[in-house]
Amino acid sequence: MPIITRNMRIHNARQFKEAFSETNDTKMYVFIGRSDAWANDALPPTPVDSVQATDYDIYKTMITAKKISQSDVEFVVPRNNWLPNTVYHEFQTADTGLYSNNFYVVTDTFNVYKCIFNVNNSPSTVKPTSTNVSGIFKTADGYLWKYMYTIDTAERLKFVNTNFIPVKEILEDDGSAQWNVQQAAANGTIGAIDVSTRGTGYKNNESTFAAVTNSSVLTAAASANGTQGLYTGSNIFIKSGLGAGQIRTINNYNGTTRQMILDSGFSITPNTASTYLISPKVTVDGDGSGAQAYAEVANGAVSNVTIISGGVNYSTATVTISANSSHGTGATAVAYVPPKNGHGSSALYELGGHNVMINSRLAPDDLPGFSNADFRIVGVLQDPVLQTTGAISNNSTLNMTTRIKINTASGTFTEDEFVNGNSSSASGRIVLFANTNLAGTEGNLYLNEISGSFSNGETLTANQSGVTAITDGIFAKDIQDFSGRVVYVDNVSQIIRAVDQLEDIKLTLRF
Repeated sequence: MPIITRNMRIHNARQFKEAFSETNDTKMYVFIGRSDAWANDALPPTPVDSVQATDYDIYKTMITAKKISQSDVEFVVPRNNWLPNTVYHEFQTADTGLYSNNFYVVTDTFNVYKCIFNVNNSPSTVKPTSTNVSGIFKTADGYLWKYMYTIDTAERLKFVNTNFIPVKEILEDDGSAQWNVQQAAANGTIGAIDVSTRGTGYKNNESTFAAVTNSSVLTAAASANGTQGLYTGSNIFIKSGLGAGQIRTINNYNGTTRQMILDSGFSITPNTASTYLISPKVTVDGDGSGAQAYAEVANGAVSNVTIISGGVNYSTATVTISANSSHGTGATAVAYVPPKNGHGSSALYELGGHNVMINSRLAPDDLPGFSNADFRIVGVLQDPVLQTTGAISNNSTLNMTTRIKINTASGTFTEDEFVNGNSSSASGRIVLFANTNLAGTEGNLYLNEISGSFSNGETLTANQSGVTAITDGIFAKDIQDFSGRVVYVDNVSQIIRAVDQLEDIKLTLRF
């Protein structure tokens, strides 16, 4: 059965985001609607995706809308907070469940890291903090991490919530750490090698040299095994001191003298203060080059493989662990090649950024006259058409209600009740009444769910309170009926607003 790949989902998310920056950009608006209660206001119903709902019913409940700007839109990924004593999922190239696991984290300083190695599914106990833009780093608990980027203060305000964090796609130098991470990424550099089977009978020795004859002839410490040829075929790695970081293969080992002859001389000759590790040989084969690693042994079994150099240009790699066959067998390991172009080359694709967040902030000035109207629907409207010009709206805000100026009101209207025109038989639901005199007998009724057409000068009668008033001006909503397309809708519990309240709306669209 064919699949829609994650790359395709990211492509669709990119197309949506790019719609806000094109020359002939799509005009998108966040709207709020529905002032009347749900059947169970604490448990809103699931939105219905039907022609009746999206082409007609939702429009009738709209209250106001605000244009979405390019800066209001960003890619986001699920938020995985780093917490101590948590096992994080390591990156594995062939892992089909990678994106459903917590293989990356965000810390309390808003640095984002990818987990490269989790110490054989051990809990993470040391928070990653490095912001070095190149390479992979190791924390004291043995975890390997890749620093990806830092979420700045402005991004936190707009695009961080309890469930999601932003992830940028950076296509040119903006001076950010993420750009530097992208530039430092190396194609096909192996990030981790996992031990699959530990094997048995392996020998190792860690100490300082008893003697150094030259760069390829060295004598192991007295603690080394005295069996003839025991370390032949093993690797020797300089862990610290002069010559640190180099690795060679032992071609011949004299058990009596503990002298080793290497396959080639060290480029920097170690001395008797240098610490070495003799352990099984690790060979990485594949279509790249330059990968080097050494094995660590505990109780005769290979416990870990540490990468010295990840090499370059690997798209596939196999690992072989070998030693004197009489003294160790059975260990196997797997190497994980990075995503195309290397770890850190594209946070968007590496973290699976196929979601887009829209952040719209409704300020009192955006809702003139009815800033305290409550609502229960939030959505996105594409390309609405203006009532006045017949053109697609580019207004910053839109009043989606019908406003009726009234006088001689006989009492106080009740929000959400209907008013009916005595002569026109038109009706509409009261979103809000904004009085313009102290007596409350004059003002503006804001209506939605309009049926029919009200007449100027007619008497309105409210269906619950019985309040009456005379119409003294009828002003249509800003857009033509049912124009544009509803592309997103969410039913929410009642949002009660104050006159001076700023509403911070964050909508996440999943592609």
